[in-house]
Amino acid sequence: MFPRTAPRLALLSVLMSLLPGGLAAQDAEVQFRKSCMSCHTIGAGRKVGPDLKGLGQRRPHDWSARFIQMPSSLLDGGDPTAASLLREFNGTRMPDLGVTTAEALALLKLIDDTTAAGRTLGTAAISRPATAADIRGGQQLFLGLTRFASGAPSCLSCHSAQGLRGFGGGRLGPDLTGASGKLGIGLVSAIENPAFPTMQGVFQKTPITAEEAFQVGSFLKSISSQPPARTDMVFPVLGIVGLISGMLLSGHLGRRRLRGVRRNLKHRG
Repeated sequence: MFPRTAPRLALLSVLMSLLPGGLAAQDAEVQFRKSCMSCHTIGAGRKVGPDLKGLGQRRPHDWSARFIQMPSSLLDGGDPTAASLLREFNGTRMPDLGVTTAEALALLKLIDDTTAAGRTLGTAAISRPATAADIRGGQQLFLGLTRFASGAPSCLSCHSAQGLRGFGGGRLGPDLTGASGKLGIGLVSAIENPAFPTMQGVFQKTPITAEEAFQVGSFLKSISSQPPARTDMVFPVLGIVGLISGMLLSGHLGRRRLRGVRRNLKHRG
C-alpha cells in the first residue's frame, strides 16, 4: 500500500524493537493519558481528534511519527493528509507537544498493541444535547455544593466564573467564563483529561468522570456569552473597614482605660 515507505518502516520497526520495555509499554500509556487523551481515544470513539484504533493500517508509521512530534510542520507545510485531517475536524489543530522521537515511536507501538489486543483506552465524548439539569448539575459541581465522585476539589477552589454571585472564586487558575469560546468542542475533554500540568497534579489521583466533565462543561457553555467575572471587592472592603473600625475602637477604649491613672498622677502632683 505504501511501497516507497517500506525501507523507512523497516528502520522504524528496528528502532521500536530497541526501545526499553518500560518506555514502550507502561511509560507510553502514561504519556498517552497525559498528552493525548484530552483529544483522542484508542477504540472508544472520536473526540476532538480521531479515534486512533487501527492507525497503523490507515497511515504509514513514519508519517504518524513525524506528525506526533511536530504537527505544525506538516500542517503549515501543505501536507495533503494533514490538510485533510484539518478539514475533517473543523480546523482544530493538534498542538506541538514537544514529543521526542522515542516517545512518538512508543506511542505508535502502544496504539498498535492496544488495537491488536482489542482493548480500549480513553472514553468517547458525550454527544447528547445538554439539558437544564446538566447545567444545574455542572454549576453545583463547579461551586462544590455537589462533590465529585472521586473527592476531587471543586473548580471554585482555583477558578472564578460569571454568574456565581457572592461565591467569588479562586485566583490560582484563569476565569473560565470564556473557556467554551477558547476550547470549543475540546472543552469537556480538557476538563475530563486536563493537559495542564497543575491540573494533572491535582486530578491524577482523583479523576473526574465523563458525565461530571460533561455537566461542568455544559454549565461553562451556558455562561460563555456573559462578560468575565469582575473581581469581587466585597470581602477586601469589609476587611479594611473592619480593621479601621477595630483600631478606632481600641484607641477609644484605651484612652478611657488610662483616664483614672492620669487623674491619680495629676492629684498627687
